[in-house]
Amino acid sequence: MATLSPEQEMLNWGRLVLDGVPYADLVAAQNRDPAVEWFDHWLETADRYERLGDAALAKGHALTAGELFVTGSLAAHYAQYLWFDDRRSRGQARKVELYRRAAPYLSPPATRFELPIDDTHIPGYLRLPVVGTSPWPCAILLGGLESTKEESYRFEQLLLDRGIATATFDGPGQGEMFPHVRLGGDFDRYTSRVIDHLTTVPEIDADRIGLHGRSLGALYALQSASIDHRIRACVAWGGFVDMEWDTDTPLTKESWRYVSQVATEAEARDHIRQALDIRPVLAGLSCPTYFLHGALDEAPIDQVDKFKDLAVNAEVHLVVEPEGDHCCHNLGPTPRLEMADWLTDQLLAPRAVGR
Repeated sequence: MATLSPEQEMLNWGRLVLDGVPYADLVAAQNRDPAVEWFDHWLETADRYERLGDAALAKGHALTAGELFVTGSLAAHYAQYLWFDDRRSRGQARKVELYRRAAPYLSPPATRFELPIDDTHIPGYLRLPVVGTSPWPCAILLGGLESTKEESYRFEQLLLDRGIATATFDGPGQGEMFPHVRLGGDFDRYTSRVIDHLTTVPEIDADRIGLHGRSLGALYALQSASIDHRIRACVAWGGFVDMEWDTDTPLTKESWRYVSQVATEAEARDHIRQALDIRPVLAGLSCPTYFLHGALDEAPIDQVDKFKDLAVNAEVHLVVEPEGDHCCHNLGPTPRLEMADWLTDQLLAPRAVGR
């Protein structure tokens, strides 16, 4: 079990605030009674938002209820995301419950799908814009090491406001999939299964599907786009192309061990080094690709050079932020807005001849 100090708990305020956690809630968490554990504090915060959402529903304010339920879901997410015992599963279940309550009241609503694959199902959500006309382009958003489909709500809104539908799902080692499939090297199969589904949805333009992945999800996006050429454009947000274990923090290494479902750190190192090496497939990447890296990221800057050297068949838009941390969460909303604009431009542009 990892024991976190308050400093570790609050380390990445930029990420939490930009994902939609209210600043006031972060201050309250930092100033909480020291006898109250981080996990318990945030689950009580989630409960409070559910009560507020129920009160809003009773008054007929469905949109307010949706916002409150999804904020409660985020509180539950950040209660559990850095624990590696039963708190992880308890917080995860609460997060899923609150997002499912939020889904029909969001604007636009989120429609759940469950897609059979092997001996399990891929859980996800599809949201359709209220601007533009059907069939819409669609961006598939991929989470990372401890990210799940419920966490991307705010970034989804940026795309939906621009006339881009969004699809989110949990893959191996993530969220609802974690009890059934551990992290592995074939995430692209799950992405392709979701694309298969999207091509059957009349409101989605099957020729205008993009990928947007954050952190480990960026590696998954690059892998998927290199293998499945139905993908029109790809964004790697804080991405990397292979595993440089020695630069990771002890907490990150414990996260790798947990999602790999192995007993020791050495087993985790060996597993993820094999599973998370996409260098052999990057020559297959041929769609326009946006690669964002923060120079202060714990993932070394040489990941940028590796990507450039191997992605030789793609039109690459490379952004390296000198003061950016992992995923540039410390730089405010600007990187997110720029990624949303770039992806929108790619998915709305006329299709090039031969693609």
